[in-house]
Amino acid sequence: MSNVVELVAKRLDADACSLYLTDAATDELTLEATIGLYQDSVSQVSLPHGEGLVGLASTTGQPVVTVHAREHDQYKYFPETGEERFESFMAVPMIVRGATIGVLAVQTIETREFDSNEVEMFQTCAQLIAPVVINARLLALVGLTDEDSSGTTAEREALENLASDREERNIEHRGIPTSRGIAIGTIYRLETPLKLERLHYTPNQDPKREVEELMDAIGEARRELDGMREKLGSKFGLDLAAVFQTHIQILEDKGFVAKLRREVLATGNALTALTNVIGTYRKTFERMSDPYFRERVNDIEDVGQRVMESLLGERHHTTPLSEGAIVVASNLLPGMFARLEVEKIAAIVSEHGGPTSHGAIFARTLEVPALTGIPGIQAAVRSGETAIVDGAEGLIILSPDEGLLYEYRRAQKRYTVAIEHLDALRDRPAETRDGRSIRLTANVGLMSDLRLVNQHGADGIGLFRTEMLAFAHRGFPGEEEQAQLYERVAKSMAPRTVTIRTLDLGGDKEMPDVSMRLEDNPQLGCRSIRLSLANQGIFKAQLRAIYRASAAGNIRLMLPMVTSIDELRSAKVLIAEVLDDLKRAGIPYDENVPLGLMIEVPSAAITADVLARECDFFSIGTNDLTQYTLAVDRGNEHVAHIYDPLHPAVLSLIDASIRAASRANIPISVCGEMASNPLAVPLLVGLGIQELSSAPSAVPLVKEIIRELDFGDLEADVRKTQKAGTAAEVHQIGAARLRDAGLLEHPDIGPWLQTLIDKALLGH
Repeated sequence: MSNVVELVAKRLDADACSLYLTDAATDELTLEATIGLYQDSVSQVSLPHGEGLVGLASTTGQPVVTVHAREHDQYKYFPETGEERFESFMAVPMIVRGATIGVLAVQTIETREFDSNEVEMFQTCAQLIAPVVINARLLALVGLTDEDSSGTTAEREALENLASDREERNIEHRGIPTSRGIAIGTIYRLETPLKLERLHYTPNQDPKREVEELMDAIGEARRELDGMREKLGSKFGLDLAAVFQTHIQILEDKGFVAKLRREVLATGNALTALTNVIGTYRKTFERMSDPYFRERVNDIEDVGQRVMESLLGERHHTTPLSEGAIVVASNLLPGMFARLEVEKIAAIVSEHGGPTSHGAIFARTLEVPALTGIPGIQAAVRSGETAIVDGAEGLIILSPDEGLLYEYRRAQKRYTVAIEHLDALRDRPAETRDGRSIRLTANVGLMSDLRLVNQHGADGIGLFRTEMLAFAHRGFPGEEEQAQLYERVAKSMAPRTVTIRTLDLGGDKEMPDVSMRLEDNPQLGCRSIRLSLANQGIFKAQLRAIYRASAAGNIRLMLPMVTSIDELRSAKVLIAEVLDDLKRAGIPYDENVPLGLMIEVPSAAITADVLARECDFFSIGTNDLTQYTLAVDRGNEHVAHIYDPLHPAVLSLIDASIRAASRANIPISVCGEMASNPLAVPLLVGLGIQELSSAPSAVPLVKEIIRELDFGDLEADVRKTQKAGTAAEVHQIGAARLRDAGLLEHPDIGPWLQTLIDKALLGH
């Protein structure tokens, strides 16, 4: 039975696993095997059915799951087991032919919320183990020893089912898509480098000497972080390496160091001091509503682990990655990337984090598919098992069968070949067959993205998301640092145009150093330009930085989510004040920086004629425009299927915006996801859009589509869409244009486009 509990503990990443069996003579549950509890308690601890959490699982026949076991009404403490160290608890009954023959329980030292997938997995383990128990007892009755019975076919097969390849195939888990692409590889389960709570540490007998050793460890950790910052800077660029600056600042924070000193002198133990101080920070941050403050806990804990490693003289060494590894982690911290062989990473999947987490940012920089926000995925995967990651769909498929592998390999190959071939032809113009030129620019947010702009042949930057700098830095940079960054972007792109959007925060994007209230409906609250106007100090500092960088002569300034002429005029007043300050200070800037705005809400599209009279260009943000037009939260799985930028209502507002821009003789572009949608590209060009701005990797595909189109045909398609009543009808029109243009027979992108079309039409 010891093999069973050991395998289950590993499978569920638990600190303890125990097997309780029903004693036929006493009708009590007796502890028969354990890993994690004291071995002396085996066969010594018994409890009636219904007593304690184990007994509760037995009598109810249902799982018992609790985050804080000692707070549960049914909790019963057995001192001989040593279980006071454990916090969270889960137990499931083992049932054979309707009778409960025992209970399987796991415990964790750290607080842990077991999700439904983990509970289901644990029940499956119990179902596999129950026949083994019955078999072993029958064998014992006929005189076989434990050693004899451990090798029986039934038990061996059950253990193999737990330890080897899973029987289920094509197991899907969905998360938040954060980087596109398809990866097929083997799971690499990334363990946390060091758990302070699990360390055995002997402090120095002299508390003062203990303080000195801890301060030395802090100094060593700081030097190591400097080295890692330099290492990642060479791999990813200075803006991503700057995440280590946050950790360095923590180690240099006088308050943090002073707290550690006091705790060491009070406890005489550096490990206890680190655990206590980090625990205090954790409780403080976890009570905050702002998700970016809450994420700071990860930085504090990463620093604590690093300091303890230095103090112990230990270094966490990860197992070498195999080529094409799918890295699965609880939370991808910056230091993990410095330890990994990044060139071997095929995809990144994490339980926690979102599109702006460090893991997501690194994944986009590496151009590998990535998913975040999949609770329990670490427990669900097995190191070495085959998996598929679809970054566009937000999907990871475990143990795919041969049929599914075949289909995804074909799709992966088509995508890779197409992009590589098209990149080789990046210098060709994006021009329709009858000579209509379209500018293809890129949406970026980091300095490290600039190489992708050049690699994929974009005509410039149609959207520079300044909030991404803040996400990477864990706080918005000051004016001086911003000015330097914007200037570097402008000079690296010159003479190509760079459109810099001011801070687009609020809704689902928050920042610790920008004053943001907790709102019941943040998507309809103080976000984007409204938030900037409410935080004029930060807004004016950003405007000064942009105009200081504008001396390069290729910068455009864009305001997000303007809903009325009043907001535009209020922003222009602040811009005038900033320019007056720069002029008085003798700081050079471009006096002719074009000022544009994003059309992202119906009110802006409907009053576009009014807005066009007081700005220099429009850019349509189709993501938010679709969301607000159709009243659909695209992050809500219950209504996400309604979200469709090809809905006739959305196209009508796009058309109105284009016509207003034309009457005012100002340029207009599209910079949402729609700009890279193959079904939408012909319609957008037909409507009169002059510039499409998308992710850099999408530029080659969009260019090839445009080169196979005839503008006259596109105008006819637009007239058809104006009579359409549903998004499905518009999809049909877009698909027909791709077919009629011969794009489905295109040697590079034809099969891939066919897959996209089939999927889009199937969705309707």
